[in-house]
Amino acid sequence: MGLDIKPPASFWVVAIFALLWNIIEIYFSSFEINFLQKNSTAEEFENIQSLPVWYIVVFIIALFSEMLGSFMLFMRQKIATKFFAMSLITLLFIESYWLFILDINKTSIVFSIIIPIVVIAIATFLYFYSKRATKEGWLK
Repeated sequence: MGLDIKPPASFWVVAIFALLWNIIEIYFSSFEINFLQKNSTAEEFENIQSLPVWYIVVFIIALFSEMLGSFMLFMRQKIATKFFAMSLITLLFIESYWLFILDINKTSIVFSIIIPIVVIAIATFLYFYSKRATKEGWLK
């Protein structure tokens, strides 16, 4: 049986941040459509409403795989890395679609550019952090 390496305090800060980030992300995703409806032009909102079904499915996979990854990180399980990898791949796909295909730049720079970039940056950080945590032996 291997040694159980105790993670540093920074690990717990990241694990708690990951959980809180994902709870906030899911919470605000539930209000995003209402916000965009009130703050976008009719043409932009029509574009948003016409998102393909695959986009919505991939979006849900991204949200919940990152949430599961956060739970697994908090529980110190190696599978967290796989969930974060799945989340990063799906988020890169849907946020790229959001940034480059869907034209909502007039609505809000926060929704059209800043939030997608922040989401990708955090997903990338969580993936590589979980890989490091596995390498350091913090995850079992």
